[in-house]
Amino acid sequence: MDVFVVYLFIITATPLFLWIERRRLAIFHIPFIAGIWAYFILYLTGALDSMNHVILNSFFVANVLFAHLSAFLIYAYPAIKKARASAELTEESIPTPPPTVVE
Repeated sequence: MDVFVVYLFIITATPLFLWIERRRLAIFHIPFIAGIWAYFILYLTGALDSMNHVILNSFFVANVLFAHLSAFLIYAYPAIKKARASAELTEESIPTPPPTVVE
């Protein structure tokens, strides 16, 4: 449960990191955050039946996937895009020798 609580605070702050670059993604994330908080509150009160446990645990799994996708879009994708752009730039800047005609 300790890992869940730590993750709960991290995912609650995730829209703050997404807000500038990916506003729609941040807004899409808010219902998942509400579901995770509901899961946590129901777990603490003991009012969690089996169906709610399955549904809200699905929210948790979806949130883990969403967090990894968000991390990729924020950190990895710009770096990959920059590396591809620089690779294309270096390929274009290499002069190709004129074709040699052999008679």
